[in-house]
Amino acid sequence: MYAIGLVISLIIGIVLGLVGGGGSILTVPLVHFFFGTSIFLATTYSLFVVAVAASVGVSTRIKKNQIDFRGGVMFVIPSMITAFLIRRYVMAMFPITFSLGDFDLSRDFFITILLIVVMLFTGFRTMFSTRKASPGQTTGYVVIAFGILTGVLSGFIGAGGGFIIVPILLRMGLDMKKAVGTSMFIISIQSAVALLGDFLGDSIEAEGSIDWQILLLITLMTVIGTLFGGYLQRFFSGKMLRNLFSMLLVIVAVGMSIQFFLK
Repeated sequence: MYAIGLVISLIIGIVLGLVGGGGSILTVPLVHFFFGTSIFLATTYSLFVVAVAASVGVSTRIKKNQIDFRGGVMFVIPSMITAFLIRRYVMAMFPITFSLGDFDLSRDFFITILLIVVMLFTGFRTMFSTRKASPGQTTGYVVIAFGILTGVLSGFIGAGGGFIIVPILLRMGLDMKKAVGTSMFIISIQSAVALLGDFLGDSIEAEGSIDWQILLLITLMTVIGTLFGGYLQRFFSGKMLRNLFSMLLVIVAVGMSIQFFLK
């Protein structure tokens, strides 16, 4: 199972390198199912993996002038603040298990449901959307609002939100390659700050401990995949990338749903 998990980590890195997002939202179910962590701890692993992998992706794109730092900073400030506050304070107040009427529920239950809903929504919306991004359609208020939204996703489900960030950057007038590079810049900072919220709080201790050997192996494979995905990007059209990404999200979400409701 570990070997399969590491191969999937490589594929997740390729996805991140190709489309500038999607890596973290796929890392959570990977870590949970193949390496046996709780869903919450899987979100912590995801934040670490994507922060490192996206940072490597950024380093390869700086010299190619594929990052809009001004737009990226405008997006990442509200995003990272929101993500940090949720990981540091909100998640700490969220009980691991609790009762709602006659039902015994858990924090993992809500994170899993939210993750499945976001994956299905994103997958189908990306698959069937016919609207093309037009430069200049996005105001500063919209960027800030979506920055907060991606911070919420990062805080609760460990997702970087690249599937939201890239379309907004395209509407700001960036081309696809620059949007992908800028998305990685945003995700790397946002995920690192959200992760800081975990380490400053008590949530990780309540869930157990991090297996650093496994985490570093997953991160290494994802980084290799990210570099390879950046190379492969030149051979794929934007439409093909969106279709592959959306189908992958839907397949993983359906698989998670079946496993979750049948267990």
